[in-house]
Amino acid sequence: MPRIVKRVTPELKEKWQTFCHERGVSESDMLGLLLEKVTAGIVPNEAKGLEEPRSDKVTIRLSPKDIHSMTERAKAEGFPSRTTWLTNLVLATLSKEPVLTDAEVNALRGSNRELAAIGRNLNQIARALNVEFRDSDKLNKELIDRLLEQIDGHRDKVSNLIDRNMNRWGG
Repeated sequence: MPRIVKRVTPELKEKWQTFCHERGVSESDMLGLLLEKVTAGIVPNEAKGLEEPRSDKVTIRLSPKDIHSMTERAKAEGFPSRTTWLTNLVLATLSKEPVLTDAEVNALRGSNRELAAIGRNLNQIARALNVEFRDSDKLNKELIDRLLEQIDGHRDKVSNLIDRNMNRWGG
């Protein structure tokens, strides 16, 4: 009988076990039920290129010590697996471009949101200066200092992220 195999994180495995246990169904039976439900009524089509591998596979041999070091480093740097870490190492080396983890991408998105908020604050200041030029004392040094702190914080976050990324791959 054919098998389906998928590696998951320990956290996801624990959630899956809890989910199945709460419903009184074994993990494999629950997976079978989900597959039947998801694929019900779907007529198989002739998918182009299905028989072709999506990429070539490269195998390397490392000592157990090196494999352990690689696994620990991948985990410490936020990669879901050592294979993902190793793939990104190769891609970053070949392309000389940053390869970001999901956490780093999320950090950049958060940083961009902060930058957008700073832009809105600057627009409010510009509007206040245009509307009430004579009452410019409403625009105080404290407000400008807060904006400068936010800008510096944004720059530091992005700088640290780029430095960590470049140092990760030895760039």
